[in-house]
Amino acid sequence: MDSLRAALTWIKDLLNWLPEPVVALLILGIAVLLALALHRWASKLVRRTIAGRYPFIFSVFSQTHGLTKAALLILAMIVAIPVAPLPPETAALLARLMAVAVIGLIGWAAMIALHIAADLYLRRFRLDIDDNLLARKHNTQVRVLARTIDVLLIMLTLSAALMTFPAVRQYGVSLFASAGVAGIVAGLAARPVLSNLMAGVQLAMTQPIRLYDAVIVENEYGTIEEITSTYVVVKLWDLRRMIVPLTYFIEKPFQNWTRESSSLIGNVMLYLDYSASSARNSARS
Repeated sequence: MDSLRAALTWIKDLLNWLPEPVVALLILGIAVLLALALHRWASKLVRRTIAGRYPFIFSVFSQTHGLTKAALLILAMIVAIPVAPLPPETAALLARLMAVAVIGLIGWAAMIALHIAADLYLRRFRLDIDDNLLARKHNTQVRVLARTIDVLLIMLTLSAALMTFPAVRQYGVSLFASAGVAGIVAGLAARPVLSNLMAGVQLAMTQPIRLYDAVIVENEYGTIEEITSTYVVVKLWDLRRMIVPLTYFIEKPFQNWTRESSSLIGNVMLYLDYSASSARNSARS
């Protein structure tokens, strides 16, 4: 970090014969290029080192590829902004944007860490076996809770980013002081989101449905293909997809054929002509 600042200062002194706006743009551009070059070199080195030997660590690296690139770019900008000959207003604006970017980066890192921990936990449970009831149970709980926590992290990150602006912070204080009607209106507006959020937590805990359960919903037979933070995707027998809100499985009755076991038991009715028996006997002879 100090070496980057020293290099940018040397470039600034070297280009002092150019107009200050041009020097500022060049310094910011050089900082961005250096960050991208460093990230590309480090990525190639990591790929050569762990790609074939440590598949899980390599998958973690792949998930954090964009995060690390963004972190290096933000770090380079934080170092370059004080060095670049920018007007005070522009420098203050860029510094505030970098503060918002750091908050977003922390929220992004928290979400990636959550998904890596979920994948690490679910590696113990296999879905490609006959008796996969326990695996489906844990997959449903972890996936639904992870998506719910994702929504909470996004809301917290946006709130923290907005609070860095004095105007928004002042508005929030005044809104809190007169939060009677405003709170009721906000609660009514956010009711669908909050109800689906709570329904997702309830589904994860009580598990009336799990991933790959065989269900009958609205007189349609299918399997639970995906459970998101707001809706459930039911893959029907004819390959159609039925999109059902999460609250449906809390408020309305439905049939779950694999609630206690992965095996399916049902009746098969074959309507045949009376000549089928004689045709079978003649085929045997």
